[in-house]
Amino acid sequence: MNTTTTTTIEINVKDDIVEEELSGDCTHYTAPTTTRTTTRTTKRGTTEDEDTMASSAETPMRPTKHVRSQSLAELTFKDIALDATEEECSTDFAGVRAMCAKIVRGWGSNTTLDVSRVSGGITNALFKVRRREHDDRVEPMASTEEGIPKAVVVRVFGPGTDCFITHRAVQGETSYFLNEHGFGAKVLGVFANGLVEEFIEATGVSPAELANGGALLKRVARDLARLHRDVVPDLAPRAKDVDVGVARDNAIWDTLRLWFDMAYDIANDPASSSSDESKRAMLASCQIDDKCRETLFGVVRSRCDQAGSRTVYCHNDIHAGNFLFDRKNDVLTLIDYEYADYGPRAFDMANMFCEFAGFECDYTRY
Repeated sequence: MNTTTTTTIEINVKDDIVEEELSGDCTHYTAPTTTRTTTRTTKRGTTEDEDTMASSAETPMRPTKHVRSQSLAELTFKDIALDATEEECSTDFAGVRAMCAKIVRGWGSNTTLDVSRVSGGITNALFKVRRREHDDRVEPMASTEEGIPKAVVVRVFGPGTDCFITHRAVQGETSYFLNEHGFGAKVLGVFANGLVEEFIEATGVSPAELANGGALLKRVARDLARLHRDVVPDLAPRAKDVDVGVARDNAIWDTLRLWFDMAYDIANDPASSSSDESKRAMLASCQIDDKCRETLFGVVRSRCDQAGSRTVYCHNDIHAGNFLFDRKNDVLTLIDYEYADYGPRAFDMANMFCEFAGFECDYTRY
């Protein structure tokens, strides 16, 4: 039987989680003077306080900030754009090659480059570009400057994705800012509709590996707490004449409303699924209707507001697929911040736990 208690601060997600790694006092998250208790009943009947989950008894290990010899302005090439569809259909990737020769420091038109597509991009077209080993045709650089990258990832934003990725226009600037705090892949260039990032030699993390807990989950919790505590990008409110604090408190709900309205229009447009019976049945099962709208933005919003979760900068897409693990050097990197925005820090925590269900949405794993 599930039980709750307002005094329990134990975290018992899996048997091999060391409780004190994810609990304890944290001066950065001092509780407000008014009494507020936020608990969550787990499958085993334990509860956890939100402040407990966000803190750590140990000081989080801070990754080294990316060393820079170039400013963001020097890395920005807004006059260059790539056609994602054209490049994906290309056999020689001429556009990707030419852009890398111009943007990537130390590479040039004579540098021999090997280009391949990277699978897994949902909202972006991804290309891995590697400088051919033992290629002497690279531009000379001073020994005191940054080394020449061996490989990069070219991330071309999908057409139309700015309609639902709300800070797409400033993703380059935000990514550079995150780098300064040791988060994300190192940005090497920003072009009109994408980014060039240093390729991370690492392997992925499976949903089961993350959900199994242990040292990996503890590291994720510490990094998440550090992101919420240290990173405060200056994102302009989406609407004019809106107080920044109010805009940040409402950001996640503005995004959810935008997405809901887009889904609502599709689900209630007969033409969108008239020729596809399976699609029509799927849309009907989602029940994207006015009652759902009221539940989400009325009941759920009210309950979330009552919980009083602090507004912080959230990743908003934390799942196993967004972690790269360099097991040889023991470096874990959280990537893909395109959905990042201000919101309740509890959302990042809850989303991470929900993602334990994997891509099959098997919630018995949660």
